[in-house]
Amino acid sequence: MTTAMNAHDSATKTGAAADGGAPSPANRLMGTIQRHPLLVLAAALAVLPAVVANDYYIDVASLALTFMVLGTAFNLLYGYVGMLSFAQVAFVGIGGYTSSWLVSHTGIWQPFAFLAAGVVAAAVAALIGAVTVRLSQEAFAIITLSFSLLCALVAAEWTSVTGGRQGIFGLPAPELSLGSVHLAAETPRHYYLLLAGFTVCALWGMHRLVRSSAGTVMIAIRDNEPLTKAQGYATNSYKLAVFTLCAFVTGLTGALHVFRLTAIDPSIFDFYLMQVMLIIVILGGAGTFWPVVYSAVVFSALPEFLRMADEARLVIYGVILVAGLLFAPQGAGGLLRTRAVNRRLRAMRVEGQR
Repeated sequence: MTTAMNAHDSATKTGAAADGGAPSPANRLMGTIQRHPLLVLAAALAVLPAVVANDYYIDVASLALTFMVLGTAFNLLYGYVGMLSFAQVAFVGIGGYTSSWLVSHTGIWQPFAFLAAGVVAAAVAALIGAVTVRLSQEAFAIITLSFSLLCALVAAEWTSVTGGRQGIFGLPAPELSLGSVHLAAETPRHYYLLLAGFTVCALWGMHRLVRSSAGTVMIAIRDNEPLTKAQGYATNSYKLAVFTLCAFVTGLTGALHVFRLTAIDPSIFDFYLMQVMLIIVILGGAGTFWPVVYSAVVFSALPEFLRMADEARLVIYGVILVAGLLFAPQGAGGLLRTRAVNRRLRAMRVEGQR
């Protein structure tokens, strides 16, 4: 996405120069968004509670933030490294169950419980990935899918730890106590602010990763792993590191998600969550960053329009996914990239004619 955004920004500037006029306010606004997307997003998240009075929509916004992080983490694996992992939904559940059990059975300080959720998910990913990242992409996808199904079975049958099919319920609101300071996310708005801060931090870290030299290697692995390996890069180590990092972020997000729901049961492993992550990444543009983030907002709001067709929701999502693959196989990010390149080519053509 960085390349596409830079190309698009450059094309916009070139086009404005070619026309001989100053950029329009709309172009200046787009340029600001493209140069500082995270700052713009953070400002929008901070302003939202002040302009939205209904707590229901604040709750929907919290769900959108959850999908932002989950979709972006999945995009690191699938879009930037080319690893189709169906284990992401398992890491959501592992993180949720870990934090829920620790808080309800040990009374541990909640921040430690949330951190433990990410660490346990990452440790499980490291164990699985140590073997599976060496396999073919097809075998990796099948094993991660089987692992998710196994986690759902364990959650339903391991009654002494997970509560079985009834799950763990009555979870307290996320809170932080430091001496005389006590902060608790007891209302939808408080929880939204907690999740907004986490989302901005998570997106910042993942964006820094894809913009770094490691991000370049990740893209090289996706495009041509044998050639990348021939250049001396330990491709399996990179794949394992990204798989583990994404599991950590996903597990931590899962922990925050179940405390928003105040309960967890085996339905957390429902493939619906994995399907939404796939749609967000594929239609946002696998291998692009900000379009995937914005795609999460769209597909968090979409279920609210599909409540009248709850039974057919998965079918509708499937139709949307197939239609997107047919008519926009590179997603919104790919369309932006193509548009940016075409505009730059037109600008160069105009310069050449002069």
